[in-house]
Amino acid sequence: MKTTKHFLTAILVLVATFSYGQDYAYVNADSGLTVRERPDISASKLGKLMYNEAVEVIEKTNVKLVVIDEGNKIAGEWVKIKMNGYQDLKGYVFNGFLSENKMPKIINVKFPEANIHIKNLALVDDDALRHLVNENNLSIDVDLGHSPEKKIILIKDNQYKSIKILQRYENSITIMNEGPHCDLINWKHYYSDWKPIKKINNLKFETLSYSQADYKQFIPVDIEELKQVVSEQCGEDWAKYIEKVTTVNQYPTGVTTSKIFLKFILIDLEDNVTEKTIAFVIPMGC
Repeated sequence: MKTTKHFLTAILVLVATFSYGQDYAYVNADSGLTVRERPDISASKLGKLMYNEAVEVIEKTNVKLVVIDEGNKIAGEWVKIKMNGYQDLKGYVFNGFLSENKMPKIINVKFPEANIHIKNLALVDDDALRHLVNENNLSIDVDLGHSPEKKIILIKDNQYKSIKILQRYENSITIMNEGPHCDLINWKHYYSDWKPIKKINNLKFETLSYSQADYKQFIPVDIEELKQVVSEQCGEDWAKYIEKVTTVNQYPTGVTTSKIFLKFILIDLEDNVTEKTIAFVIPMGC
């Protein structure tokens, strides 16, 4: 019995150690998180963790710390972590900039004299490299269920004299069925006016959001012409499906946002003006 008891105790200790060793956290500081030799802001720096980098938390210190970040108080404590990929180097970080959940990737678009970071937006291809150095227009496919509305834009490595950002949206007609859709993305569209997005400071902006009424905006359409286009682009079965429709917002016909545009008006130190536009393609399916 004693042997069995000791054996069970050993198993419990191993399980507890294993569970504790798997306590991962993710860096949510945009500019990264410094790792220090001791739990003290004056301690020597051992390295720097990148945004969304995973670390293993191996010890809590109960050494409290409060920092001010863009006018907000961030409270937490120092924790000891293992820096994977650095020969298992151990050090201390402030856990006020750690999250239990993996952070969405930051979209990085390289401009000639700046980098544009867009936070918390899921894309079809998160790993793609994007730039607007030699081109003036860029198209990005947004993941299903996501939108570039109400997102934070950060300007990094800025060498421009000023940056202004405008936004507008494009609506398209879709024919809905149980699963498949007939999306008329190459026909007529409604375009909203360009509007400036919210400027938090010279290097931080927030994109606009739209209402259900905005999503349904459309230009006047001849319904018979619409049925003909549906027949040509999607087939006669789809045209029969909407034969009793009298308006573009009458089910199964509907209007929804298909693209959201951001226009960057860039003025360099010599007062030269350049415009760069990003089109975010929004999935129209359910």
